[in-house]
Amino acid sequence: MAKPKNYEILGIGNPFMDYILHVSEDFLQTVTSIKGGVELIEHDHFQKLIKDSGKIPKLIAGGSGTNAIKGLAHLGEKCALVGKIGSDEAGETFRESMTELGITPLYEKSTTPTGQVLCFVTPDGERTMRSYLGASAEVSAGDLNKSYFEGVRLVHVEGYTILRETYAGDAMEMAKAASAQVSFDLANFEIVQDYKEVFLHLLETYVDIVFANEKEIHALTNLLPEEGCRYLSQLCDIAIILRGKKGCLVGHKDHVTEHPAFVVEHPLDTTGAGDLFASGFLHGYMSGKSLDLCARMGALVAAEVVQNDGAEIPPKSWEGIKVRIEDIT
Repeated sequence: MAKPKNYEILGIGNPFMDYILHVSEDFLQTVTSIKGGVELIEHDHFQKLIKDSGKIPKLIAGGSGTNAIKGLAHLGEKCALVGKIGSDEAGETFRESMTELGITPLYEKSTTPTGQVLCFVTPDGERTMRSYLGASAEVSAGDLNKSYFEGVRLVHVEGYTILRETYAGDAMEMAKAASAQVSFDLANFEIVQDYKEVFLHLLETYVDIVFANEKEIHALTNLLPEEGCRYLSQLCDIAIILRGKKGCLVGHKDHVTEHPAFVVEHPLDTTGAGDLFASGFLHGYMSGKSLDLCARMGALVAAEVVQNDGAEIPPKSWEGIKVRIEDIT
């Protein structure tokens, strides 16, 4: 008899160590004239940007899919993560931090350094990212094992995996073959622009729940948020459009509803806000809550993370979040 799985949610993403740097608007202008978004850079350039900032970064195990899975684990869900890390100190730190949360690490290892993301956070809390893909760039569909998906209820896929040829599509196909539902975070508007047709194919073919922000939905559909949400809800069962302080839109069966955010007057850092919204929403969804309650749970977790550095909520805060979730449900 096969050994029972110790997880019900499987995350497909790129494991990264996040380097959080709070910088001035003036310094950011020396890096880029376009605020927000993400660009890929080489390791030497990555190190130079840290040195030029004159600051010591805060290190957090991250990556879009990792952030969402970490949040789900904190909320009590049994989770696992698939990806590729380096055989280096960063990779070992990443693995240890996942194990401490009870997340099953299903990582392949490489001699290439673990992937790293530099998050420049300006005083308004917005983040501009520069990424060194490292070992994550070497992941391929051949690293996926059908046994990872057996008995899993939900597979959460981050949009950045679309850069790895058929990796995202093959993961989704394996999920469906195992009768799991698929949630998909579009990740970044630049990638959506470059791979629009691939995204649309995956959404129409495999995805049950999609998460996007206003820039991403416009890049994908060239529509305003409400119209774009309705369009996506015709491709997938549930579409969520995140609108920051304006809350979110949820589309289901061609019907779009608006849901408020929890107000945070002075956000410290918006890194991971969308990822942690997905954690709260999917936790509600896995628990059989209404879409309205799922949206409120997502907003609650997102409001908490923007008050902290990086996509990391302190353990004591998670206890408070769980109490508040009980109150609103």
